[in-house]
Amino acid sequence: MRDLHSLAGRGPFRRTTAFVNKRIFDELAFRPDDRFVDIGCGNGFLLQAARQAGVRTAIGFNATEEEVAAVRALGLDVRQGLTDSIPLPDSFASVVVCNSVLLLVPEAKMANSLREISRICEKNARVWLGEIPRVEEGTGLPVHHSIPEMLWWLLRERGVRSFLGMCRRLLTGAQRGPVLVNSQAAIFCAAPEAFIRMAREAGLRIERHFPHQTLDKNEKSCLHATREDYLFRKE
Repeated sequence: MRDLHSLAGRGPFRRTTAFVNKRIFDELAFRPDDRFVDIGCGNGFLLQAARQAGVRTAIGFNATEEEVAAVRALGLDVRQGLTDSIPLPDSFASVVVCNSVLLLVPEAKMANSLREISRICEKNARVWLGEIPRVEEGTGLPVHHSIPEMLWWLLRERGVRSFLGMCRRLLTGAQRGPVLVNSQAAIFCAAPEAFIRMAREAGLRIERHFPHQTLDKNEKSCLHATREDYLFRKE
């Protein structure tokens, strides 16, 4: 069973994960009658917070069944799904969160992902799309030119466990993209006006946007240098 925090995608930075999710929770002002969907729910923090606030319907999605099983073990309603294929009916949700997920979606799939998010929303639903880079970001990881090169680097630098884990993901199809292969080019980015236009074409109306708030290395609140958070409403 995977460590739950690893699903949040922030490495060892547990306080940052909690800080970011608490801010999202406060911004969205959950109500008991909300139907909440968290796309890329990670370790289930927001689902648990919603349930504790009395929200009766709270559903999360992660990309693989392995990730789903880890969070489902907490007693949460978590299912397998991707941003461009969400197994829910039209107009289902009154609140949708997709945070620190869309930046990993290939640009060619972004329009479909935004349309799918819009499709599951009821009219005037609150939609949080967070941590969208405004400009291209460096990942801090080496850029490899082939999967064998990437696997050899994992084995040499990260050890057998990471190597075998990536092999398993590639063989089963759980890995949807060549992580660490040309990784700097794999991060989606868009200036706010461009991203707002894409969302509007999918049926989402911007309510406001602002620089992403996070914690610095001293765990003090700060604004992220390159990322933007967006709060939309469904048209």
